[in-house]
Amino acid sequence: MGLLQYTSNEMFSSTELVRKSKNIFDKLNKNEIEKAIILRDGKPGVILLDFNQYENIMNDYLKLKEKILNESSKKENIESTKQSDEKINSDNSQNVYEQIDNSDFSFDSNSAREEKIEPLKEFWD
Repeated sequence: MGLLQYTSNEMFSSTELVRKSKNIFDKLNKNEIEKAIILRDGKPGVILLDFNQYENIMNDYLKLKEKILNESSKKENIESTKQSDEKINSDNSQNVYEQIDNSDFSFDSNSAREEKIEPLKEFWD
């Protein structure tokens, strides 16, 4: 996870949280601060958020997650369609090659000349 941005007025020591929790909660509820960073041994340990802010973050997260899942399922469908098309094309080309191999025709020009010439038949006959 990347670094979070916070200002000095959002940072509170754990001791200060215990002593001034009402003050910190009021600041969060009144939107004076966006979040409260609780420091433990001088390092960020906990973040407090207004519940409405948390709900907004979670709604955005769920929408993004759903969008990513939909996109990945679309990609999977496209890939499976491509694979089945390739299989069909491969099967069709294999069938064509087999038909060509099994067909009985010759490119010999002499045999074509030897065929007997018949007059054209009328359509009505």
